[in-house]
Amino acid sequence: MLPICREKQRQLSQQYQQQTLAHAILLQGITGSGTEALAQWLIELLICQAPLSSNDAVTGEVINLACGQCKACLLRKSKSYPDHLLLTSENKTLGVDDIRRGNAFLEKTAHLGVVKTILIPQAQIMTVAASNALLKTLEEPSANSYIVLITDDLDSLLPTIISRCAIYTIRPMVGEALLAQLKTSLHENTQVRNDSAMNSGINANAFVNLSQLAELTDEDVFQAFQHFNQCFLAYLNHGKSESDLLNQLVDNIHALRWLEKITCNLVRQYYLVKDPEQTNLVVNKEISIQMLNQIYQAIISSNKLIKSFTQANRQYVGAQLLMTINDIVRPST
Repeated sequence: MLPICREKQRQLSQQYQQQTLAHAILLQGITGSGTEALAQWLIELLICQAPLSSNDAVTGEVINLACGQCKACLLRKSKSYPDHLLLTSENKTLGVDDIRRGNAFLEKTAHLGVVKTILIPQAQIMTVAASNALLKTLEEPSANSYIVLITDDLDSLLPTIISRCAIYTIRPMVGEALLAQLKTSLHENTQVRNDSAMNSGINANAFVNLSQLAELTDEDVFQAFQHFNQCFLAYLNHGKSESDLLNQLVDNIHALRWLEKITCNLVRQYYLVKDPEQTNLVVNKEISIQMLNQIYQAIISSNKLIKSFTQANRQYVGAQLLMTINDIVRPST
């Protein structure tokens, strides 16, 4: 488990010991922040029939862990434990039928243990109807039942859902602590160096943002970002890679954020590099700072649209955004 999750683990462990755990627990954090591992630990602990105790290396506080050897733990490992339900969807949204399936699951008596648990790993993709269906269960929970929700976007959830959950926000390290961690990261010599191709000599560490944790810590995500960056710059400069770019906007959860990140870096580059000619190594001379600002605003608007409407058509929004960007950098005469 990541160090940034330890504090929340200690809090939840203490509540477990005192039998004061909320029946609905919402874990919030950006992709890669460790919310999945924290949820997994908690579910396993709730399921375990013979939990263990250990002392936290930093604080000395007692942390509870699943034993991993009891019947419940073994069934959990084999994914055949009958009193836990993972609520996911093959679609882009989690619908009302999915939530009703979870509600029906909680209404039944536990087969093996005393506790029944549900994990919703992408709570932000619930439709409004699904959220309303879940709301009744949150308001009138069945005995010995726990619902654990994970989200990377708290604003996308209905306020009524949020108000009925105990919220635990995972905040990655910032400032000197984050930079110290980056020095020992797998990408110390790849992320910073490769970003220089986009920032033309600007210290990439100066712009490390918490939302960038995914590409800083996951090699596959980092390589996908590099490819996306190339496609976007090709589209800005020459109108190329439109189809590839659109596919990534539709299928990659990071794509809109990456658009914002790259554009923001280009704006920073314009103002901070000492030699204006360096900027032209990335974008051609016809793309002005005013155009970059317009592109940035268009990206923000599209991002808000996606977040405000769970069922928004990403294909349509992405296509409209690329058309807007094209009109900005290549206005018809």
